Amino acid sequence: MDRCCSSRLLFLHASLIGVLLPILCYGHCNFPAIFNFGDSSSDTGAIHFIFPNNELAENSPYGRTYFGKPVNRYCDGRLSIDFFATALGMPFLSPYLQSVDSSFGHGANFAAAGATAVSVDSFIAPIDLTVQINQFKVFKQQVLNTIKKHGAQSYLPSADAFDKGIYILEIGGNDFSYGYKNLKQSPGQVKQSILPKVAKSVAAAVKELYNEGARTILVKDVGPQGCQPFWLTYFGHSSNDFDSHGCSISYNDAVRYYNGLLKGQVGSLRGQLKGANVIYVNTYDILYDFIANPSRYGFKQTTRACCGVGGKYNYDYAVQCGISGTIAGHPVKAVSCAYPETYVNWDGVHWTDRANRILTKQILGGKYFEPAFSIASQCDIHSI
Repeated sequence: MDRCCSSRLLFLHASLIGVLLPILCYGHCNFPAIFNFGDSSSDTGAIHFIFPNNELAENSPYGRTYFGKPVNRYCDGRLSIDFFATALGMPFLSPYLQSVDSSFGHGANFAAAGATAVSVDSFIAPIDLTVQINQFKVFKQQVLNTIKKHGAQSYLPSADAFDKGIYILEIGGNDFSYGYKNLKQSPGQVKQSILPKVAKSVAAAVKELYNEGARTILVKDVGPQGCQPFWLTYFGHSSNDFDSHGCSISYNDAVRYYNGLLKGQVGSLRGQLKGANVIYVNTYDILYDFIANPSRYGFKQTTRACCGVGGKYNYDYAVQCGISGTIAGHPVKAVSCAYPETYVNWDGVHWTDRANRILTKQILGGKYFEPAFSIASQCDIHSI
């Protein structure tokens, strides 16, 4: 029972029921904190503090839908992790690397845009999953040392939050990109040479978090990359490589192959990590349904980016969202569409605020957890 409600009991006459029924406070939640690990899909500012004034998300029109200004998120508003925190009655997570004006009372975000699950050289960001796990270990030890020396602090998680908190891992997409772009591999080659290592790396991270006290761990899969403008424009496709919804069959097949490997790794961990809930989160099916059945969710544009420079997919790698440049000798600027809420994709790679909100609502419904797991039974879910 929530601490704020521990003394509020409704005593009923024993002849009627013979039990004590707890009255739960609004906002009751068994998870006092969230600790998140990942890439740009859940980075709330880490990459900004690594490379200040050098990131797309620092500029307009990022943040336009919800914040009204750029807030270092690769979206027009909130990310799925933002909606998840709101649903559990918590504020947005501060990036671990944000040294000023941060509050970690309800957890911390270690995700960094460009991060890979497997350590690689010369890619987007130096904050891969191994680094993020090490940052968490340092953070945890510093918090415990501070509490031991000075007592509980409102801006830090409680000591028991590291055992009772909910841990989320959302990473792996950039490992695909590294194989395709840097190693010039095909989807088939990436499936064999890279993806097994990625799944094992995520599983190893879960084990390390478990050894640090984590007992509720959500492991998200990778979404349908073959439906996103970046993959549809940057890489070559044969004419028969498209499904009925305009998505690349080969690139989505590679993602599904990886998700199967990841699910297997997560399943194996359950028998090893006693007393833990290690949950595989199937986001692929949710996101692909946005593409396959857009009207069901109120979307009108599926494989076309809201923010871009025109063309079939409104995307050009050389002139990305918010940037001015030259295409075919003509000056252009990648601007955002008039109605982002009708788009699934924001900037060619990332989902819109609305897509993230619906994605999170679907996840919280519990249908896409494997094995079955109910957050709603442990928290009063707030409206998002």
